Amino acid sequence: MSFLNPIMLAGLSAIAIPILIHLLNRRKFQKVVWAAMRFLQLSVEKNQRRMEIEDMILLVLRCLLVALIALALARPTLRDAVGAFLNGGKSVGVLLLDNSLSMGMSDGATTRFEKAKKAAEQAIDSLPSGSSVAVWLVSDTVRDAIPEPTFDLNLARKTIREAPLTDRGTDLGGAIDRAIELLKTRVGARREVYLFTDGQLTGWRNLLDIRSRLERSKDEVRAHFVFVSEHETRNLGIRDLRLASGLAPVGQATRFEVKVQNHGAQAVRDVRVTLGVDDEPVSDEFTLPQLSPGESKGVALFAKFRAEGIHAAHAQISEDRLPADNRRTIAVRAIQQLRILLVDGDPGDSSRASETFFLRHALNPVSADQLPGYFIKLQTITANDLAGASLDDYDVLILANVARFPERIVPNLASYVRRGGGIVVFPGDRIDDAFYNEQLSKRTSLLPAEFGPIRGKADQSEQFFPLQTRDFSHPITSLWNDPAAGTFASVRVFQYRLLVPASATNAPAAESPDAGVTQTVLSLADGAPILLERSFGLGRVVQCATTADTQWNDLPVRPAFVPLLHRILGSVVSRQDESLNLRVGARFARRVNPELLGKDASFTSPRRRETTRDLRRVEMVNNAPTLQYDHTDATGLYHAQISEPAFSIAFATQADPDESQVEELSAEQYQSLKTVAEVYQWGPGFSLRQIVERQRSGVEFWPAVITAALLLALCESLLGQWFSRSR
Repeated sequence: MSFLNPIMLAGLSAIAIPILIHLLNRRKFQKVVWAAMRFLQLSVEKNQRRMEIEDMILLVLRCLLVALIALALARPTLRDAVGAFLNGGKSVGVLLLDNSLSMGMSDGATTRFEKAKKAAEQAIDSLPSGSSVAVWLVSDTVRDAIPEPTFDLNLARKTIREAPLTDRGTDLGGAIDRAIELLKTRVGARREVYLFTDGQLTGWRNLLDIRSRLERSKDEVRAHFVFVSEHETRNLGIRDLRLASGLAPVGQATRFEVKVQNHGAQAVRDVRVTLGVDDEPVSDEFTLPQLSPGESKGVALFAKFRAEGIHAAHAQISEDRLPADNRRTIAVRAIQQLRILLVDGDPGDSSRASETFFLRHALNPVSADQLPGYFIKLQTITANDLAGASLDDYDVLILANVARFPERIVPNLASYVRRGGGIVVFPGDRIDDAFYNEQLSKRTSLLPAEFGPIRGKADQSEQFFPLQTRDFSHPITSLWNDPAAGTFASVRVFQYRLLVPASATNAPAAESPDAGVTQTVLSLADGAPILLERSFGLGRVVQCATTADTQWNDLPVRPAFVPLLHRILGSVVSRQDESLNLRVGARFARRVNPELLGKDASFTSPRRRETTRDLRRVEMVNNAPTLQYDHTDATGLYHAQISEPAFSIAFATQADPDESQVEELSAEQYQSLKTVAEVYQWGPGFSLRQIVERQRSGVEFWPAVITAALLLALCESLLGQWFSRSR
């Protein structure tokens, strides 16, 4: 026997209270000389022995009553067959079934997930009659298939058999904590939690916290961990797929970057990587000669889109034992044309001297005869013409060294970006920094930063500021983390304006609710930002610290300028499409036209047949009609459609690449778990039912003790009345 609350055993000292009361209240006889008393003396001597026995019986009962109450408060536990007998052998349990992506690993005959299902059914079969069990599917979240323990074990078996495998990541700590908390509320039965998983190391990030929690609860809840993996040392996976060119024009070759990683412990040769669009044949392919253990390599592949709209671009490698990470899909919007309005703040005396000279050539890098068919359409105006321009006719507005413009059009600029437009701002020697800071930063929160003082001197070419050359974290510049994509090492910045991010200013006006967080796209080598961006409503604003021509820097004549500018434009025009590519399990949310409010959209999952659809209604979210969907447990392309009025959209989900890791818990980590839980390794002939039935023990029986105390109190009361009547 053990006690879950042993400090309450100190209450046993209260047994002395009835004894002291008995001693203090003992009858004391006083000898009185009285003739009549001599007649009673014989009767008293005859009954005195009986009365002493009755008092002793009551004293023992009272002492035993106090002892039982103290024992019940100490919560005693029996660890033998007697405990099972007192509770009828009943158990209450929670089954945690890992259905993350890594559970799809196969040994050539069956997957880890199928093994886990069999083990879970064995756990249900081992439960004694009258037991109850809950079934939870766990990955990086918990799906309560059967939220509360049910006595319908057939339902639990059916739930296990029909449980789906997902492409989500793994984080087991939260599920174990929740299961323990639930079981602590259940009394009168043996409490057990079962976890069926593969032992992948990434799922045990908080191993120390898990051990600590199990250690604190092991006297109340018994944990059983069943590991169904067989040590696997080989796995290839596609770690990343992204649009490298920034834009995807219809009918033109679009560059994609595919990153393939060898997660195994052995080198792999001749890895074929393919790229395709929608259901069309393979567009491009490349064979990697070799991938060393743990190595990842990027591959540049090209594809063409035949029509505008959202398409699925998918990269694929040869099948292996974990098929889920051999294919990666992203949603890409192909555009027919991109309309850009260039506002030239310094037209100069000639085309070559124009502030927008390099911008025009970088945005239209084709010959004159190809220009009419090129997808980027440019319109150049002066600052004086900006007030009369129809901004809605353009996708992007570029301000190049524009001194200032009428204040009355500032709200129009904010409204333009809020609706999905984009603005790119380049400074120069003509800009009125006070105007920009007051009107576009403090008044509207459009700019990511305020323009600060000028640093450096444009006329001293021997002194310059180099750009950063590595550790690019923003999607616009992340391409240059790959040395094969080029470098910014040769770029020289002679003069720039210090950019003070909005969060660092003491602006008196409150931040606009439409303004997002300012992010650094590119920095100087010393860390000073040279390119910032922030979202604003459905649009985006990009702010540069140096000029668009060669007056303050030589970036426009470097090879990196054209791809950088195109990726900036891609980021600006794709602001509305950021939700088109999500991590598996993330919520899809899309603002739609007000006319769709209250309409039902049908969603089709990449794993489901066309006839199987989920319905979601367009509702108001943050004062905007929004379409949402959260059943994104599978990787691939999802489709949403509304019949009337006609509306359709597609989006894609990608898995956490860390789920492809084959590294498992070490022998030492397994041993540490064995100190707080029962740990089993699945193998041929494994029978969880036999093992658990032999080990099942540890039943709290304080309810039985309380019941005995109540019966004893009733008995003491009845005997006390009976004995006093006979006296």
